[in-house]
Amino acid sequence: MLDPVELFPEVPNLYEFPSVHADMVYDERRVNAYKRAIDSTVKKGDIVVDVGSGTGLLSFLCLQAGAKRVHAIERSPVIKWAKLLAEKNGFSDRIVFHNDDARNVEIGEKADVVVSELIGHLAFEEGMAETIADTKARLLKKGGALIPQKVTLHAAIVNEKEIYDSYINGWKNVCEIDYSVMREKAVQQAYVTDISERDLLSRSMKIITVDFSQTNLDGYINTSTFTALRNGFVNGIALWFDAQLSSSVKLSSSPWTKTHWKQCFVPFDKAIEVTMDDKLSISFELKFRVYSEDSFLLNVTPLKRSRNA
Repeated sequence: MLDPVELFPEVPNLYEFPSVHADMVYDERRVNAYKRAIDSTVKKGDIVVDVGSGTGLLSFLCLQAGAKRVHAIERSPVIKWAKLLAEKNGFSDRIVFHNDDARNVEIGEKADVVVSELIGHLAFEEGMAETIADTKARLLKKGGALIPQKVTLHAAIVNEKEIYDSYINGWKNVCEIDYSVMREKAVQQAYVTDISERDLLSRSMKIITVDFSQTNLDGYINTSTFTALRNGFVNGIALWFDAQLSSSVKLSSSPWTKTHWKQCFVPFDKAIEVTMDDKLSISFELKFRVYSEDSFLLNVTPLKRSRNA
């Protein structure tokens, strides 16, 4: 098993590593889903904005689908690779590159379609909701199309063994030196890993759905109650997303699919014993990056267990 990726804090300059883009470019489920959505949405002669364009793949797919022009917006230095790829593949005359934060970009025209793949492992931590809301308001024609249309974050209670044993409870004293502080830090992270169906101790629940046709960045605070499907120990929450790319195309990172996103595991400080049909109430708090200096926030807190009578 590869070491899990800790989502918080973020890795500086993460997208300047070619290997990160290879994971995305060669994720067949991701690429095929976006291609189907683009082919069914982009019409000949359309103006398209690609937000967070990376190496340019979605921009190129839009041009293949008949777009007249694509504005590829990418704030990181990876845009220089996208320019080389555009030249290599004969797209340069129909693509305009903008090396800036999308909220600072003006394109001098209105777009028929806005496409974006700023979907993070936790769906929203890469600033997708805020960026699409701003781009839609400023750059999209009235009645224009969005890809994706909406994204839903799902959760289920789990008993996850590998990460919890190795990266949470693995922090033990060394040479009589107390390392418990590191466990306290480790339990505050979210981990990207493969969650299997056998790890799940409940059915999944929808935590939040963001519909990009509406502008609502108020965040989310609510409590969800999960019902245990069997006896076990709940040591955290599994999280994944469903993205409705178009009316007929959905992309999921659930445990029943295989994508580069995998799933996320958010550990609890202590495992909670449950028996079949017990109810476990958990608080979820999510805040978006409304302003550039804001940080994405996700708090997951177990509140109360109700025993099955």
